[in-house]
Amino acid sequence: MRAITRLVLSFLVLLLIITTAGPVGAVRQVMTREEFDLWLAYPEYTIFNPFPSKGRNCTWYAHGRMMQLGYCKYALDSMRFNAYTWAGHADRGALVTDTPVAGSIAFWESGAFFGSMLGHVGVVEAVREDGSIIVSDSSSSTSAYRVYPILPGKDIWPTAFITVPLAQARSSQFMPGQLALVSANGLNFRLDGVNQPVVQLLKGTMAIIRAHPSNGLYASQPGSITAYHHWWYAEVEVEGELKHGWLAQTYLEFAGYVDQLPDIEPAPAPAPNPNFNPDPEKESTPVVMLGDVTGNGLIDIRDISLVMQKVIGVIALSDEQTAAADVNSDGIIDVRDVTLIMRHTLGYISSF
Repeated sequence: MRAITRLVLSFLVLLLIITTAGPVGAVRQVMTREEFDLWLAYPEYTIFNPFPSKGRNCTWYAHGRMMQLGYCKYALDSMRFNAYTWAGHADRGALVTDTPVAGSIAFWESGAFFGSMLGHVGVVEAVREDGSIIVSDSSSSTSAYRVYPILPGKDIWPTAFITVPLAQARSSQFMPGQLALVSANGLNFRLDGVNQPVVQLLKGTMAIIRAHPSNGLYASQPGSITAYHHWWYAEVEVEGELKHGWLAQTYLEFAGYVDQLPDIEPAPAPAPNPNFNPDPEKESTPVVMLGDVTGNGLIDIRDISLVMQKVIGVIALSDEQTAAADVNSDGIIDVRDVTLIMRHTLGYISSF
């Protein structure tokens, strides 16, 4: 009973420390466990994170939390190995110091954190006026996510602290609801989630930018320590299905707004064909549905992507696809056809 009482009192003291007094010079919002569980699907903790064991690992968590707080991934990527090596590898603007500051990395050398020979790292969420610190971390041996105070002079006090420069500002080049055009062949589309495959997109593929808290993030290309990009969360048609994931801004071009497409007057109905034979027994003529370039009976973003790829010369269309793509019946496949198919897909026009 006494043990339970002490546990409850300790929890209440920790809650009071976190929610009332502020860190020196700033107030930082510490994640709840529920918020942490949501972050497991975000790019800072998944596809842009170089560490394995995603979900219960101190290096994985510290790297992701620092990115989430807006610190430079280029500097964080200098520390890519076991925790006890971080202070020795800190580079690219990262500095090792004896003084904790909010937003620094708490570092424990080998054997200093409850005897762990791999060392340990966490994130300093706050520095209190009495010199104590609030640390958040993750561990494969205890809890996937913890927040706790450490008093100066205690055996568990970190060996050192690593400060990391702030990241480059997030990009504002795109906004949710905008259309983006893939400008390079073989662009990697990094599907949302953990351990998802990478899909390569053709030049001319259309993507819709969708809302996400991590949009515009400046991060390294997974597996690289030199290629850095702003990343955008997008919706793309992949093999007949709409998929969500991340695209590098470097290889995207603005292609318009989903809800503000340019006004184009529909072409007049084509003149009757004097050679048309309505008798199906004498002549079998393929039925072509304008706008349905894929031939699946639907008009959607898949048709838009095919026509755009034809316009910029990436692919060729069959005779039936060409007839379906020429929705304004002017004998030319161009951006006017793309725009009309977009407008039909979004419900602005009901026919061509």
